[in-house]
Amino acid sequence: MRERIGKFEVIRLLGQGAMGKVYLGRDPGLDREVAVKTIRLGSAFGAEATARFEREARAAGSLNHPNVVTVFEFGEDEGLYYMAMEFVQGQDLDVLIRARATPLPDLLELLAQACEGLAYAHERGIVHRDLKPANILVSRAGKRPAAKLMDFGVALVGHSDLTQQGNWMGTVNYMAPEYLDSGKAGPASDLFAMGVILYEILSGGRRPFSGETATSVLTAILRKPPAPFLPGELETFPAGIVEVVDKALAKQPEERYLSADALAQAIRACLQEAPAAAAPAAGPGPATLVVGRSGKGQCMSLRVALRQAEPGTQIQVLPGVYRESLVVDKAVWIIGQGGGEVVIESSRGPCLSLMVPGIRLGGLQLQGLDGEGAPALLAAAGEALVEDCALAAGTGPAALVSGGAAPVFRDCTFRGAGPGDVLVQDHAAPKLEACLLEGEGLAGLRVGPGARAALERCRVRNARGVGVALAAGAQAVLEDCEISGQAGGGVEVEADARADLKRCRITGSGSVGVLALERGQAVLADCDLSGHAHAGLHGVAGATLQLHGCRVSGNAGLGASVAGAGLLTLDGCELKENQEPAVRVERGATVQMTGCKVFDGRSFGVVCARAGRGVLEGCEIYGNARTGAKIEAGGSLLLVRCDLRDGRDTGILLFEDAEVTLEECVVHRNARGGILLAKDASDPVLRGAGNRIQDALLRSGGDGSVVKVAPVK
Repeated sequence: MRERIGKFEVIRLLGQGAMGKVYLGRDPGLDREVAVKTIRLGSAFGAEATARFEREARAAGSLNHPNVVTVFEFGEDEGLYYMAMEFVQGQDLDVLIRARATPLPDLLELLAQACEGLAYAHERGIVHRDLKPANILVSRAGKRPAAKLMDFGVALVGHSDLTQQGNWMGTVNYMAPEYLDSGKAGPASDLFAMGVILYEILSGGRRPFSGETATSVLTAILRKPPAPFLPGELETFPAGIVEVVDKALAKQPEERYLSADALAQAIRACLQEAPAAAAPAAGPGPATLVVGRSGKGQCMSLRVALRQAEPGTQIQVLPGVYRESLVVDKAVWIIGQGGGEVVIESSRGPCLSLMVPGIRLGGLQLQGLDGEGAPALLAAAGEALVEDCALAAGTGPAALVSGGAAPVFRDCTFRGAGPGDVLVQDHAAPKLEACLLEGEGLAGLRVGPGARAALERCRVRNARGVGVALAAGAQAVLEDCEISGQAGGGVEVEADARADLKRCRITGSGSVGVLALERGQAVLADCDLSGHAHAGLHGVAGATLQLHGCRVSGNAGLGASVAGAGLLTLDGCELKENQEPAVRVERGATVQMTGCKVFDGRSFGVVCARAGRGVLEGCEIYGNARTGAKIEAGGSLLLVRCDLRDGRDTGILLFEDAEVTLEECVVHRNARGGILLAKDASDPVLRGAGNRIQDALLRSGGDGSVVKVAPVK
């Protein structure tokens, strides 16, 4: 880590992403802490990443408002663009919404403050274009929490748009209809995004427009009304706040609030009012049933309560053990009460079978005792919300999602057996948020043919099998997840299935971190793959592996490998300290590497074997125990602007019937020599005059001897 960036002393790393890092720094002149955001010049992410960084500095640097993160300085230092800004001690609004620990009035006040900062930006001709809860920081440094807008990286500044008009920039869930239609954003587009955030605050994290794909979300924004709030939620809302949401989310921009200040005033006016429908002072209302065996319970069993309940009823369950197997065919809430354990056990099938939309479960422990492999929970239809529940099964999955159901599991624990902790099939599409999967099944999450799943901030610790297994044609999106300790591997992608992983850590499996089979696809961004017994990732039989800004390190076997006409693409990645070759390509497969570092390996850096092909551009290969790049019989490798240095053997090893082409490359400071040719190997092809082969050119004599030969012209 650098000790200084510009004039700022570096204290520690705060975080990093695919394009750069953020450090905690100190301004020695003013003796204050700052956040120093960096991006390397000429990074693999191209000119757009650099332009976005400059755009953020230009936009935020022109603003001076208590509800906007202040930018102090922007510059370049030894290949780094850096931006020094106000260091905000706190969390972003997204974390606070999903933690559900901050009172609703406080969250609404924070959003009103953010609107004031936005109004200030609009007055100065700046449209943010990427408003979302993660871009609103909440500082707790003063007497009261303060919201601060950040990340103006895609902002529209005055009439000099730094991206082409007509191109979408931002996050699709928060894009206004007119922006999706034309690609042109204005202040009203930002107000629509604030309306989405307001809906998320009121609903505890749900979005008003949802879908399984970006296209379905886009369609919902353009053509559908916001999803209705769940039964019972309106009772806790300030009076009039739903009307504020509706106005902010109007399809036509002229029907929204005239300014961000007007939206802030409307939110604060609602805060002065009583809740829209206050709960009775004592006792359950007509839409509430209490289940329990004490004198407080109206019903002795859940079955009786469910029979009596109308859609929208809240069934409050007092602590105790309930031995029941129920089919829930009404849109009701079943919520554990009293701060104690509410356990539902069943030995005759699922504890609960969810058969209609609009069901909500909370604070329950579901224990499946069926010896025939029944799940603890069956979600067979609709979009149920399951929060703070523990699901366990003796011989089957903890949860089975089927029939096209799309439930949301939030802060739940799954301990399953048999096929997995969570089993998804029949075109279902569940979403798991901040969940733990730690059963003894063959997979933590198993997604069947044609089904989909999304995981955010989840942990998978399945000791027996695979962390996440995707069957043929399945899809899964994982964000900010941790998959660790699986005996059978981290993620397995079968024929024509696809896994998208962002900011995930996949560590310590007994096999492969990510395995793609038979035309399977795995796309990873800003992920860590380390400590695996066989390989960090491996693709075969036409599989496609794409890595952007990832780290593959410390694996007992290979770093990354691909075979059988597969394609491996690495962009801005680091591969280090792997026991076997960091990258191995064979049997007709291809590797494409841009802006990568391959270093400190215990073996070769890059190996093209058995007709493997590779193209490396702008890569650094250094400090490896054996040859930096090895091309075996039938293999071919093109190196463009690469640096092969400081290896403990040769820079390049070329076998008979193999090809290597170098263009503007540097080969230097390798212990044994620059390029070692087998006895009958062809000379390397050097394009142009930009190559610098500073180490010796060697050729094997066939009897074990090695002789220096004249440099290749």
